[in-house]
Amino acid sequence: MPSTRRLNADVAYRMLMGDSATTGLFEKAFGFRTSTTAFKAVHMMNDLTQALCGGAPEHGGDFLARVIRPENEEEGNSDAELRRDPRFGAAFAQAFPAHLGGHRIAALRSAAKLVLNFDKGVFAPGQQMTSPLATHYLLTGFEGFRRFRLGPYLASILTAEGREKLKSLFSSNRDPITRAFRPLLLAAPLVDRQPAGARAPLSRFDGALGERLSLLLAQPLSKPALLRKFALGASLGLVLKILGAGREGGRPLLLATAAQEGEHKPLREAAVMSFRAGVEALERKLAAMAVEHPLFADLSKLKRSGDPAVEVRAGLPPVDSMLELLGAMRRGAADSAGDVYWPDAFAVGLGRKAGCVLPKKEAAGWGVHLALNPEMIELLVLMAVPGGARPVPWGDLWRRLRDELGIVVGANAAADAEALRAACEGVSLEKLTENAATALGFGVRLGVARRLPDSGAEAGGDL
Repeated sequence: MPSTRRLNADVAYRMLMGDSATTGLFEKAFGFRTSTTAFKAVHMMNDLTQALCGGAPEHGGDFLARVIRPENEEEGNSDAELRRDPRFGAAFAQAFPAHLGGHRIAALRSAAKLVLNFDKGVFAPGQQMTSPLATHYLLTGFEGFRRFRLGPYLASILTAEGREKLKSLFSSNRDPITRAFRPLLLAAPLVDRQPAGARAPLSRFDGALGERLSLLLAQPLSKPALLRKFALGASLGLVLKILGAGREGGRPLLLATAAQEGEHKPLREAAVMSFRAGVEALERKLAAMAVEHPLFADLSKLKRSGDPAVEVRAGLPPVDSMLELLGAMRRGAADSAGDVYWPDAFAVGLGRKAGCVLPKKEAAGWGVHLALNPEMIELLVLMAVPGGARPVPWGDLWRRLRDELGIVVGANAAADAEALRAACEGVSLEKLTENAATALGFGVRLGVARRLPDSGAEAGGDL
């Protein structure tokens, strides 16, 4: 039986997750934290808005929270109590003049709740968890998920034009949604409660993703449409970022099935394998980074024999030893100071909410994989072809997306199969071609692609 050595599980946890004194490996790898599976696009957009505009109004979203929670009487949110409120009474009276009558005021407050709190992101006032589906920076609020710093990461990869466009969108009150809720835009000095954190160096993938998201923002679409598509594009980009962090240039290589939930997916097994290959590459990178981490030397220190520990084989090279450590931690082979939130679980959770990771539930029995529904196909065309530019050949579009963002659908079947060989060898050229044809059908249906008389196809052009 091979000899083993025991490593301190609590130190391993701190090395991965970080603490008040040390940046964890996950944050070092990405430049942001992934310590949750509950993160949603609305949190990301709230954070990004504040990163671009300089914070949230000093009332922290409490005014909005009280307006849309009239049923919570213990919070003092009734019409009479809000009119007497020393903090928000004047703003409430201006937004909801008494002459409108109780029935109409209640209906307006209910409508605001239905639109701005569709995903139940606005909690009780004072909880600093206000993440409305906002279209204006004055509707943002303090909230705990800003500590993950997804907003500053996205702001850092956008072009200067992209940052300015997004900031102008969140400062404009001319779109229908913001105009409808203009009485709730309570102006106040901006406060940024999120301290600046250390940023990881940007990779080639980061630059490509930033260019694509900035191009999306330049499309001639309405503000609500742009914000929705940006949120979906950024969510997809974060999934790709995490699964590509272990590869050269930070670029993943993921086979994406062109199908919706419940549909037959001929390439599902290969897509699952490519997804797993991205996770495995990330773990190899983390193992190499662990050897350079300030806590590496403390892994061998156990004060008492009963301290939580992880056993690895003795005599392994340092990086291989760290790979065994990561594998043991992932299997739950040791108690530690807390649960490890693996980055791929963050990516799966966010991707499922955005609709680009299937299956949506673990009970489905299949491993997770990247999936592109019709809206995602439309989104990728808008990210790749400027509005009003000449259409590009369908194969060229997907060659560009493969080389820049690491997404493969099979539009260039032979080259795509060759590129995927290391992750999922033996992918059928016939099935790749079928998958690409399904993706093309999605694009044609939504008007961002068209079939040509010579059996070819192109994407983009005037919207």
